[in-house]
Amino acid sequence: MPTTSATDGLVLETAKKSPFQITVTEKGTLDSMRNASLTSKVEGTTTIISIVPEGTQVKEGDIVCELDASTLIDKETAQEILVVKAKALLLQADEDLAIQKTQNESDQAAAELKRDLAKLDLDKFNKGDFLQLVADIEAEKSLAEGNLTKFQESCIFIRRLVQKGYKNQNDLEAEELNLNDAMFKLKSAQTKLNVLENYTKERTLKELEANVTESGREIDRIKRKGLAALAQFEAEHKSRDLTYDVESKKLDRLKAQIEACKIKATQDGQVVYANTRDGRSSDQVLIEVGGTVRERQPIINLPDLDSMKVNARIHESRISLVRTGLAAKIKVDAYADVTFYGEVDAVASVPSSTSSFNREIKEYEAVIKILDDPEKVNKLRPGLTATIEVLVERRDNILQIPVQAVVTVGAKQFVFVVSGKSVGRKAITIGQTNERMIEIVSGLNEGDQVVMNPRSHFNKEIAELEAEQASLQSKVSEENQSKAVERMQNKSPSSDSPSGSPSAQGGKPATDAPAGQGRPKGAPSEGGRPPFDPVARFKSLDKNGDGKIAKDEADERMLSRFDTMDGDRDGSISQDEWTASMAKFRGGGGQRPPTGDSGGS
Repeated sequence: MPTTSATDGLVLETAKKSPFQITVTEKGTLDSMRNASLTSKVEGTTTIISIVPEGTQVKEGDIVCELDASTLIDKETAQEILVVKAKALLLQADEDLAIQKTQNESDQAAAELKRDLAKLDLDKFNKGDFLQLVADIEAEKSLAEGNLTKFQESCIFIRRLVQKGYKNQNDLEAEELNLNDAMFKLKSAQTKLNVLENYTKERTLKELEANVTESGREIDRIKRKGLAALAQFEAEHKSRDLTYDVESKKLDRLKAQIEACKIKATQDGQVVYANTRDGRSSDQVLIEVGGTVRERQPIINLPDLDSMKVNARIHESRISLVRTGLAAKIKVDAYADVTFYGEVDAVASVPSSTSSFNREIKEYEAVIKILDDPEKVNKLRPGLTATIEVLVERRDNILQIPVQAVVTVGAKQFVFVVSGKSVGRKAITIGQTNERMIEIVSGLNEGDQVVMNPRSHFNKEIAELEAEQASLQSKVSEENQSKAVERMQNKSPSSDSPSGSPSAQGGKPATDAPAGQGRPKGAPSEGGRPPFDPVARFKSLDKNGDGKIAKDEADERMLSRFDTMDGDRDGSISQDEWTASMAKFRGGGGQRPPTGDSGGS
């Protein structure tokens, strides 16, 4: 039913067909596509003692920054002393090792000589000494046998002479003594030969053979002792060599650290300080003389100004729209009258770290490469603020109006249209929307004038519509609840309850029966809570009364499903999106809505 009102004071806009663009607009910062970043290579933290002014043109190899190296120089002096000591110990270990090797060779040679002499002694006894002894005894035996024969014959002859009186008895006795001596010497020679052949030979052979065997074992012992001693000296040498190597590397690292205190340009370029903001706080990290820098911290950037990009962060509600290859327009605050053109070069797959003030916000890094000619681009400087507008979709000849003109009540959308001097309400069907315009599928014609500020002039009528919608939603909720109760009551209790139970006997339902059993139609839900009123709940969440629920207005439970409920991905939930979500979540009659309150407002 049309509402008549004077058109004075109304802000009007004409519905018209024109190209409809869905874009994503974000702020970002300019940077070079090819940045030579000069970082601190000094371990720990150190202090900047000099740095060339920002904006200075430098050549490759120029010293652009010096860091404090005084502590490192002191450490270098102390380390040089340790290196000298380690070198002296290593040289001593070299000599000890060489001496031990020579000693091992000498000991082994002496042992081998002893073994060879033992073998010679054995061979000498078998082939010389034993035969010589046997020959000597045999000669002694032969001499004794000859003397024995001679004295035997002499005694017989003298005995005859004594009998004839030519010799006296004394001569016979003297000759018999000589005979006895010859007999003794013969017996002694025979005994010596027997001892030599049966005892002395065997003993001497065993002794000489044992000497040969023992000398071989001595060689093995000397080898093992030498190897053990050599291994000990080699281990000591290796230990000292490693110590010298470690101390030398420490000295080399200190020298490299001292050299790293002089930061040189790696390419020609213009000096840009790497001033950044700490992601965990609002503190600015400043590059200046006296400033402290940590290892691997960027100090100076040398950008290639012919190839530039914009680093931007896309809110999670819009990230699904952005993909590589999409065209983009870039406006730089410093050159407001110039438009630059580019494309999305990269989109992060995971959200970036956010500020500690609002950890619920998730943003994704995106890189937009500027495609203009170098002559146009090289006037840009890293760090400048830019606004990117990524073109997601473009359709021609689309009927559209500003989003401010649309009023959402429940699942329906309305506009207030000026016809002559009167204003009427029309229901419309909407399509896609961007941040400024909304597509009209039906309900308006091209040229219709719509009111841009309907809530300022038609708040009463809108409130009546919302009340009607709330009443209708309440009735629908009650009907759904009644249907749920009927479904529960239609279940046969006899199949679930044993005979004799209260439910089987027609008595009162158990006090712990499920919600809906034994409850009169239209009664409050379990616990005495009233039926859920989505319209009232929407109003309670819409704290600023703008007709939308922003993320900072949503409660904790609703945040977990915010993106699902935000159908048009504009970062807020309209009343029609809210109603659709409630229908989805409560369509079964038993689910709670995705908010912290299942009751009314």
